[in-house]
Amino acid sequence: MRQQYFSDGEWATLVQTPKQAIIAVALADKTDPVSFLKETQAAVQILAAELQRGDISSDLGKSVIASLNELAAQETLQGEELLLKKQFELLETIQTFNSASEGQKQAIAHLSQVGSILASKVTAVQAKEFKQWIVDLATEVAKSVKEGRSIFGVGGERVSREESGILSSIEAALEVKL
Repeated sequence: MRQQYFSDGEWATLVQTPKQAIIAVALADKTDPVSFLKETQAAVQILAAELQRGDISSDLGKSVIASLNELAAQETLQGEELLLKKQFELLETIQTFNSASEGQKQAIAHLSQVGSILASKVTAVQAKEFKQWIVDLATEVAKSVKEGRSIFGVGGERVSREESGILSSIEAALEVKL
């Protein structure tokens, strides 16, 4: 799958999809600042790991990863410094929203737009693979930090009720059929 099948605007929308899914999940909980920062840090690390994967079945996902890797190759920073910069960029984007609810709504609207683009440009199989990749990414971010009360790491829940709700919203926006 190549960028040539999409307009520049459609391609830009597709390339932003992983980040938008991460934003939706990160804004799901009204957690303490430390947990929020841990979750955004984990999200950046998860996305960085995704960019290194070679076993993604979605051709479109591979193309989006290639585009994201091209952008990353332009960076002068590497390793932990690059991850920290990406976390700050994510936080900077989140800071532009007036509320967590607004950020979630914009992210879900973005994902709905992705569903429309995919419906008009790729086969059902290609769309399903890409959508599943995004849902899996969002789920991994949701599971990355325990939510709720825990004492010395004991207790809490892997995916909060709010995160579960936003994952359902992501699936609905992308029209993922389970």
